[in-house]
Parts: sequence; C-alpha cells; structure tokens
Amino acid sequence: MLILNNDEIDSLLSMEASINHLETAYGDLARGRAINRPRTDLYHTDPELDTVYVFKTMEGGSLETGIVALRLCSDVIRWEERKGAIVKEKLPIAPGNKWVGLVLLFSTKTAEPLAMFPDGIVQVTRVAATSAVAARYLAREDSSTLGLIGSGWQARAHVRAMCAVRQIDKVNIYSLTKANREAFAEEMQSEVNVPIIPVENPEAALQGADIAVAATNAISQVIKPEWLRPGMHVTCIKDSELAEDTIRGCDHIVIHERKWAPENYINSLGADKIEVHDPVAFLSGENKPSAEDLESPFWTTEPEIKDVVVGKAPSRTSDDEITCFINNIGTGIQFNALGAAVYREALAQGVGREIPTDWFLESVHN
Repeated sequence: MLILNNDEIDSLLSMEASINHLETAYGDLARGRAINRPRTDLYHTDPELDTVYVFKTMEGGSLETGIVALRLCSDVIRWEERKGAIVKEKLPIAPGNKWVGLVLLFSTKTAEPLAMFPDGIVQVTRVAATSAVAARYLAREDSSTLGLIGSGWQARAHVRAMCAVRQIDKVNIYSLTKANREAFAEEMQSEVNVPIIPVENPEAALQGADIAVAATNAISQVIKPEWLRPGMHVTCIKDSELAEDTIRGCDHIVIHERKWAPENYINSLGADKIEVHDPVAFLSGENKPSAEDLESPFWTTEPEIKDVVVGKAPSRTSDDEITCFINNIGTGIQFNALGAAVYREALAQGVGREIPTDWFLESVHN
C-alpha cells in the first residue's frame, strides 16, 4: 500500500492534466462507465461549545481506472460573521495545528487497498479543475478578463485553472481583507505571468470581466445580479455565493450534480437527515427544518456537467448568452479521477513510501 504526502502529490498533479482527467471522468459517468456518491455529512453538536464536529465522506469508482476512491474529512467548524458575511471556518486543531482529510484508493480487481494520502492538494485542484471543465464548454472562446472574488486557496487554484482553458490576460481580485488581496495579487501574478489587480469592492472585480468566479468561504451571497452582463460566464464553489436572484439572471445554467446538497445527519435531530446547503440554521436551537427549507432549488432540474461533456446537453449557444456553472457539491468521482492519476504517476516515478498491504487485510469474513 502506497503512502504519499501533499508535497509529493503537488509534484505529480498538474492543473492541465487534472482538467483533462476530470473531463474524461465526467464522460465516463455520463456513459455509465463510472459510479459516484455525493457527500454525506455527519454533524455532532455539543451545546457547551461554539464549534461543531463534522465527519464528511464521498466515494466514486470507474471501470476505466479499476479503482474506487473514498474521501473523508474529520473537521471542527465554527461559523463567524465578518464584515456582514457569514463564513465557515475549519479549525486546525489536530496535533501540530493541522487539519484531517484523507483519500483511500481500492482496487476493483483484487479489493485490496492501494494507496492512502492527505486530501488537500487533490481537494483544491478538483474543485478548480471542475470549474475549468465547465468554462471550457460555457465561457466564450475569446474570454480574456477574469473577475475573482476570494483570495484563499480555492481562489489561487481557480486562477491557475481558468488560465489553463482560456487566454486570460488580466485578473481583477477582491476579497474582504485588503492585505490578503494585495498579497494574492503579488504572489499569483508572478506564478501565472498575468497582471492581477486588487480592487476595492466586489463590483469592481466584475467590471469588464468575461469570466466571474466566486471562490470564498462565505455562505452568503457575494455576486449580485446587477453585476452580470451579456456574454459573461459565472461560476462559484457554493451556490449560496450566487443566491437565487443571480442564478435566475443567467440565460444558460449547468450544475455539477443533481444532488443539490449533502445528506446532513445531525445528532440533535436523531436519525433524520436534512438536505440543505448548510445546516447552520438548525444548529442554533431549531429542532426541525421547515418544508420550505427542504425544498430543492429551482436549478436542480438544469443539465449536469457530465451531460454537457458528452453532448447530451448544450454548451454555450451564443456570444451574448450569460452562462452559469453551479459547482454545488463535491463528488467521489472527482477523487477517483485525480487519485487514480496520482497513483499511476507515483508508481511510474517511484514516489512515496510502501507499507505492508497485509496490515489492512483480514482472514475472517462476515
């Protein structure tokens, strides 16, 4: 069984290759050659704490890779209000002030575990690469200006991803903290060799933008409908960053996955599960979600990216169309596609450390 770390994975996994691997995986999914399960989140609440424990899992498998991937996260979370926005903060409280996220790969031929590694690099890459797959089909071919809201890890990955699928020659960046957006601009400009301009408000970031990206940790709206313009392509990493009115302002909507939200299991609700974008409202003392809270958003009937990739659903139909990709939920097939690619490259290049597979096998059978 192969053990890898994030630095090794970073050296093995380019953004360009990741986009191509994911595009292939979505095609396999559409053709019935792959299987996928979206997220399930288990919330364990403690009324004496202002934090919540969340255990998150998803899986995906592919006939082409011969691998099933399991991604899991063990997180402690706090919600905070910052400058009028509600943000979700994952706290680094594991030993050494670190986080816990793992990907495990299993062979569909022999059932044995093949590899285990942290999820960080694969996680951030798969989100941005999925946005880029959608932009490849939905953004205008001549898109050259990127408007970006957010200056964290996901924002960095989205700059790399959009530069990989379109000839971007300018990026406008806004985030809540001036020092963060200025540091982001300096760092990323040297990496992608494109002018990156920090601006003073989110509307300015989208002025003149051909592609608009929201990549924040906010669970409230950050892109307003009045900022949209003909020909723009809009994407996000959570549908709440756009909200219903901005999504309705778009002409052509594509979603990541029909399953619009994780299945959230919360100890205060017993065995019941709720399918809401973020269960923060139910962790503040309410016992049951309302019927309105459980209602699926209007956009869940829109085409999925897998069907656009294989031509079952249309890509952009005109230069004036406002297109939107809702990167609404993480899926196991993403970790299968990129995890399998990492595993193959690691074996080919002799990267990583092996431990006895027999440690994870057993001689009894249920």
